[in-house]
Amino acid sequence: MGLILNKIMVRVFYRQLSGFFLFVFLVFFGVVQPSTQLYFHYTLIRGMLQNFGFMALVGAAWLIYGFKVRRFLRSVLEDPDAIFLYRLNALSTRRLLRICVAVQTQLFAPVAGYAVIIAAVAASQKMKAKGLIPLAYAGLLILLAALDLRRRLRYPGESTNSGRGRPRRRFVPYWTIPGRFLLMENKGILLGVKVFGCAILYLFLRIQTPVDYDLRMPFLAYSLAIFGHGILFFRIHQLETTRLIFYRALPVPPARRLAHHALLCFLLLTPEMMVLGWLIPHPIRLTDGLLFVIAGYGLLLLLDSVVIAGDLTAADYLKLCLVLFGVLYGLVLKAWG
Repeated sequence: MGLILNKIMVRVFYRQLSGFFLFVFLVFFGVVQPSTQLYFHYTLIRGMLQNFGFMALVGAAWLIYGFKVRRFLRSVLEDPDAIFLYRLNALSTRRLLRICVAVQTQLFAPVAGYAVIIAAVAASQKMKAKGLIPLAYAGLLILLAALDLRRRLRYPGESTNSGRGRPRRRFVPYWTIPGRFLLMENKGILLGVKVFGCAILYLFLRIQTPVDYDLRMPFLAYSLAIFGHGILFFRIHQLETTRLIFYRALPVPPARRLAHHALLCFLLLTPEMMVLGWLIPHPIRLTDGLLFVIAGYGLLLLLDSVVIAGDLTAADYLKLCLVLFGVLYGLVLKAWG
């Protein structure tokens, strides 16, 4: 079984992520001259050992790698062709755990190898205690990943166990479904919209001075970024009409459905609210900052409501968004002095 798991999990994982590993290799080795590569990485490792923030950043990168491994294994176990893997449950618990640890050790080989190198450099610099931290952290990641893999093999499609040893289904709030959909399948669009919105909000508000305090153009630029969320709501609508049709037939009160959408809009606006909170009370006043938040949240609710109310095509929805932005543009230039 170890050879079989190596063939269908480890080899496939490294084959699928070969482009990612090539990119990492070029970043860490291709941009540095061959004669200075050892000194470059030696300096990086010493920086990790001397700066806790740098080491924490590396640990966060390793954790993200662990999530990538976890997602890959979940896709493998959900494949109908891999249903025979659940025959592993015939093995004893300890033996199954040893197999899972062996698989995860191979999948985490880049992380474990780099942790060993860090420990070796720490030992040469007489910082053995600090060198043990990345080793222990990498071992913890491997152990937790192995336990998660064993649990998924033991209880396919289920979450944690109840007190009686029976698998218990996990309750999933509806707002988390479109939220995870955006994070997993539309992360590029989501990241672009949020970076553009936060950047344009910060840049336009940062230049405000008490002498020349005019928020019309910053608000219009902010509104344009908010309207960029329309593509996200349209993608969520497509998800609901194609893969969540069953949800419409569930006995869920309309108020609860709208509350889930309102919570999702609030979470989407969180980065912009953090930027505004950073800029209050200077260079933007508290009342104007609250106005930005309320207006942005209202626009998100409006865009979401338009998608929910009518079954529009992408072209019609884009036209409607342009009309709404035109109306807002005229109102802002006329009413806001």
